[in-house]
Amino acid sequence: MKRLRYKRVVIVSVGFCLIVMILLYMFFHRNHFYEYEGKIDTYVATYRQDNKIYTFDLKGFQKDEKMYLSLNDMYNMVLILDKNTKVYVDEQKHTLTYQMSEGNYLFDYGQNKIVYNNECIELKDENEYIYISHKNYYINVSFIEKTVLKNDKKIKFKNKNAIIQ
Repeated sequence: MKRLRYKRVVIVSVGFCLIVMILLYMFFHRNHFYEYEGKIDTYVATYRQDNKIYTFDLKGFQKDEKMYLSLNDMYNMVLILDKNTKVYVDEQKHTLTYQMSEGNYLFDYGQNKIVYNNECIELKDENEYIYISHKNYYINVSFIEKTVLKNDKKIKFKNKNAIIQ
């Protein structure tokens, strides 16, 4: 029988530890999606700017007494605010990006976080999530007001109408 060499045992041990560490990192940083399977309502959203009234459809739902709106439909509102806005969905990276003149808003629905203006909001820490339903991405209204609308405008709901002021 051959004796085990110390160098081989160390190399195998270090390799095994690296593999375990990589697997643990991958486990704790995996993407997790939240799908919403309930009823989704359509609201008529109105917004007034420059003596013009804009209307568009806005999908949303109410869960745990909180209102969630579709980021896909909010594009109509963001386009009114900034004509150069573009929206990108990268399904490989699990992100939806609003590219505006003043900066980018990155909604990472795989990690449940929002990155904008060198700030990051971890939605998991606030017990909130970005929901997915039929290729639409839904987020709590308060985060839309805080990030995209910069706390300048509020979204109020009356019956089946959403009024953006």
